Amino acid sequence: MLGLRVQHDLKQTLDLLLSPRMLQMLKILSLPYLELVDRIAKEAEENVLLEVERQDEYVEFIRYLTSDKKIKKEADFTELPGLENIGSVTKTLEDHLLEQLELEDLPEAHFNIAQKIIDNIDDFGFVINYVRLREGLMKEFDVSRPTVDKVLKIVQGFEPEGVGARDLKECLLIQIEAYNFENEALQEILAKAVEKHLEDLGNQDYKKIAASLGLPESGVAEIAAFIKNNLNPNPGSSFGGETKHVIPSYAVEKADKGFKLVNLETRYGPVINLSPSYLKMLDNPKTDAKTREFLKAKLKAAKELIEDFSRRSETLEKIVRKITESQQVFFSKGITWLVPLSQKSLADEFGLHPSTISRTVAEKYIQTPHGLFPLKFLCPRGPKGLTVPRTKAMLVELLKHENKGNPFTDSQLTEAMQKQGAKIDRRTVAYYRKELGYPSSSERQAE
Repeated sequence: MLGLRVQHDLKQTLDLLLSPRMLQMLKILSLPYLELVDRIAKEAEENVLLEVERQDEYVEFIRYLTSDKKIKKEADFTELPGLENIGSVTKTLEDHLLEQLELEDLPEAHFNIAQKIIDNIDDFGFVINYVRLREGLMKEFDVSRPTVDKVLKIVQGFEPEGVGARDLKECLLIQIEAYNFENEALQEILAKAVEKHLEDLGNQDYKKIAASLGLPESGVAEIAAFIKNNLNPNPGSSFGGETKHVIPSYAVEKADKGFKLVNLETRYGPVINLSPSYLKMLDNPKTDAKTREFLKAKLKAAKELIEDFSRRSETLEKIVRKITESQQVFFSKGITWLVPLSQKSLADEFGLHPSTISRTVAEKYIQTPHGLFPLKFLCPRGPKGLTVPRTKAMLVELLKHENKGNPFTDSQLTEAMQKQGAKIDRRTVAYYRKELGYPSSSERQAE
């Protein structure tokens, strides 16, 4: 009975989370701005009931604004809120990965290993001949196999999701893990389907998969639809081996008091609506039955898209507002002042599913006074109460201003840092101190 109940609960979860309607909503939520614009143009072309009331003014204008320093210098930014700090927005996949690497707090050797791994990622986002590469890195940096694998895992956490995989199976598994499913059983089923039945999924042998996973064939069909519509088999393909325009959805700029947040998508992006002329045709009693049925189907699809685009905008807005409220010190002082802000805490605060938060922040960008950042980098983990860079910066600050004749012991440093909000122990303080190149207190006193 218990097994049947678990299977029933899982089927209900599959029906809810992997339904075509939910898949479409999550897909639209996850779209970067450029892809959102393309999606709107495509849908408007295919659906007569969908009308683009205002075309995108943003992408071409940014390209124009950043094409010549003189143009930007002479621009009146009081009329162009949010665009003052925007610079060049073109980058290759390699540029994109290296920028994210710069935001990681890694020992020098690990950083250099990560650079070499990124050098060996092809245009589709896959690592080329990892086994040979790993052997070379082990010799070059005199490190163990687990160390190189650990650094690879860090690179695999970068955007676009799935990058740095060694094969298609690993690429899809990385993306499933990044999806943040609250239901562990569902995540496990999806991972098993990819791990054990990737070829069967490709051949649409749902009966075989259903028997193996203990699911109805309809559940397997939903899994296949999820993989097709939400996972990318070539994560680097959006860069196409060339430069790609990375467009921020939001900007944070200095204001008279603190900082102001500008929603660039709603300020300069496309606006969609229902077509009045085709609505009139639908209401006209003279319209024949076949045409009316066609228009009804298009109306339903158009309404769903408008609803999903609206929900995307609302969800993104409230999450970005919370992120920027939490990171005010970062905006004024820089990257080491980022405070921990987990995606789970955002999900709990807004009563949203963790996968909704993941989709919302995935491949979205925010322009700040310190540069362009992926949104998810403004949601850093901080198991010790502060981010690692902030903790180290705090330690350096204490060491710089200590009494040289009576330097702090590790225990005193720990106590001082705990008073400033770092949940840290003496052993970790000693580890960070050594990593930063500071000798023990007795050695510092001898200096």
